[in-house]
Amino acid sequence: MSVTDGSAGGAIAEGAISESDRSLIISAATDYIAAWLDGDPARMARCLHPRLVKRSVELVDGRPSVDEMSRDDMLTATAHRKLDGNYELTLLHAYGDIAAVKIVSPKYVDYLQIARFADRWLLLNVLWQARVAA
Repeated sequence: MSVTDGSAGGAIAEGAISESDRSLIISAATDYIAAWLDGDPARMARCLHPRLVKRSVELVDGRPSVDEMSRDDMLTATAHRKLDGNYELTLLHAYGDIAAVKIVSPKYVDYLQIARFADRWLLLNVLWQARVAA
């Protein structure tokens, strides 16, 4: 696993997040990808908002189509897999109560939108695409 921070700037700015929030954002994103790779639905459940939507754009009969999964769909799918591999996690940006994280794993690229809900950071939206085999 590798973690980089694209949101790091110099001075404290409007909407800046604390180190504690940065850690919680990275933990939520790590729970997501580690749970997916390890086939751990309990770990996945703790990082997903109940209204999570995960989407991908795929070609169906030569036309772009949107595939959509709910939180429940994700928990079911997580329980039926076990994948190997490392991943690279990049905190792209964080502002106040929202953050964007990119994860590159051996098979997928995911863009996560994570938001603060009371004292927890949870994934609200995920846009993903399968990686092209090298």
